Amino acid sequence: MASQSDQHFSSYPQQQQMNNRRGFSYVKAVTANQPTDLNLAAREFYPKAAPSFPPQNLPLAGVMHSNATTPSFDMYSSMPKPSHNLLDAVHTSPALTPSGSPPMQLGLASHQPSSHSLNITSAIPVHQLSLQQSTQQLTRQQADLVQESIQGTTYFYAKDEYVSPTSRQTFPGYSVYTGIPSHIYHMKPNTNSQDFFLQDEIKKEILHKQAIVMSEVEGVTDIPSEVDKYCNLVPLELFSKHHVSGRFRYTHSVYKAVNQKDGLTYCLHRLHGFKLTNPKCMTVIDQWKRVSSPHIVALREVFTTKAFNDNSIVFVYDFHPTAQTLAARHFTNVSNGYSSPFNIDGSARPFSAGKGARHAGQLSESSIWSYIIQLSGALRIMHAHKLTAFGLHPTKLLVCNNKLQINCNGILDVINFDSNMSTLSQPQAEDFHSFGMIVLALACNSELAFRPEQLKASLEHVKQNYSPDLNHLIRYLISRPMDVNINQVMPMIGARFYVELESVENRMLKIEHELNKEVENGRLFRALTKLNTILERVGFTDISWAETGDRYLLKLFRDYVFHQTTETGAPWLDMTHIVSSLNKLDAGVQEKICLTSADETNVIIVSYQELKRCFDNAFNEIVQANVKQTYGTS
Repeated sequence: MASQSDQHFSSYPQQQQMNNRRGFSYVKAVTANQPTDLNLAAREFYPKAAPSFPPQNLPLAGVMHSNATTPSFDMYSSMPKPSHNLLDAVHTSPALTPSGSPPMQLGLASHQPSSHSLNITSAIPVHQLSLQQSTQQLTRQQADLVQESIQGTTYFYAKDEYVSPTSRQTFPGYSVYTGIPSHIYHMKPNTNSQDFFLQDEIKKEILHKQAIVMSEVEGVTDIPSEVDKYCNLVPLELFSKHHVSGRFRYTHSVYKAVNQKDGLTYCLHRLHGFKLTNPKCMTVIDQWKRVSSPHIVALREVFTTKAFNDNSIVFVYDFHPTAQTLAARHFTNVSNGYSSPFNIDGSARPFSAGKGARHAGQLSESSIWSYIIQLSGALRIMHAHKLTAFGLHPTKLLVCNNKLQINCNGILDVINFDSNMSTLSQPQAEDFHSFGMIVLALACNSELAFRPEQLKASLEHVKQNYSPDLNHLIRYLISRPMDVNINQVMPMIGARFYVELESVENRMLKIEHELNKEVENGRLFRALTKLNTILERVGFTDISWAETGDRYLLKLFRDYVFHQTTETGAPWLDMTHIVSSLNKLDAGVQEKICLTSADETNVIIVSYQELKRCFDNAFNEIVQANVKQTYGTS
């Protein structure tokens, strides 16, 4: 029984004829007694590390034997080794290219030998070539070869015949919405309806934000029309001139206003009757301006004004519509009786309420950890910039779409400015203490939780209803530890960082998918705009322009898309049909449709590709006429 290598070489002549018909040119095994004319096509490959020997020293009896992958030499050890020559490539080339090698797999551009191939004249036998001639020809041809290494073997191809694996991928010449990606589809409940448009929840949220930004105030006379470079002031909070903010010790009011220079909407925080006495505090304001974090409301500028008929100082922040304070979001309901989170012993409860059970309206632990992660990230950035919030308060924390932000930064820096303050360790420690108190209030769902008389009951409530990790974190933060910093808090959060990261990434993927749909909707809107610009146009070139030629086909197409009826004559409404037809028109596909006039006297079979040509030609006529009229050029 013949070996596998014998079978391989016995079938070589037949295989060579077949491959020659395909345009491949292979090199036979070369011996000293059998000179061979060489025509190395670009499809041949040359192993990188090849033994060298001069042609003039080839022994007449020495025969090179090779299989499809590795050459072997009978008298290799007795041969002298010069520096380099052309026949390295010739003698180490396999007799037959393996079927699994790249030359057999690559879709090469041409089946003819390349002009860049190594062509050695057939009039000169291989063993009669001089070393200098061989080296010169190899040097000239190496510059035109493309080198590729696959699985440890180096292959060389002519530049004009080499086709990169990535270049064989083809792309459509149009854009179309491809539907819900699989990773998005399995995130939400499956529905049978076509999902072409923005989700209702996101759309409602965006429209609500836009309405707040465009809101105006009527019937208010004590608000100036302009304050510095800001106009259209709208109060965002109800305030009393006699009410003094307990945190700022000044009457505090908040406005929405438009910057007249950039046209953007900002949030203005005004302290009534404040007179700036130490301008050096503006150095701290400059530090706050450099802070950038998604969980810190950015401070843009600070200025004093008399536009309100008093000495006021105004802090300008980014405006976040629909944002609520943490106090308004979670602590607006007054706890009493059996619903009190401090009713640990169950004495004041209805008969059906279980003793020690989780109370209605209590925040889930995952939501509390989400707030913890966001607040800790904000404190990390703040303290890294050598700044402090001088303690956190629920009324100065904003919540928007479950994103928590520290607000009113820099106000206390100006009010309590002390040029002699040498360290911020104590104010920053107060930030962590107030951090723990806010988490405790969230767990108890009440601002009363951190009052001294309620502290013991609050901690007991957390111990009974939440995990030991949350209980340990709260007790650590409110104990005022020495030299506390964010690096000591982060290990207590642990792997919950990953849960928060996954939640943010999932939301990002959904928002990106919604954006993908809106990109395609915008494209279809442009197509509809162009189509309606063409249809029913009167008085352009001639009165019948819109009813003849290419425009008539577009009119029939409009009826095909929007004016179809059922067998009973009722209007046929199918959003899928409308979106699909407009996509095919914009893409210009070769699919054919049947267009029928309203009186059914004209029936035309036409492809979307032909309709797109008519569509582009008609619209270009209108554009050129507009350019000629506007600029006076043809």
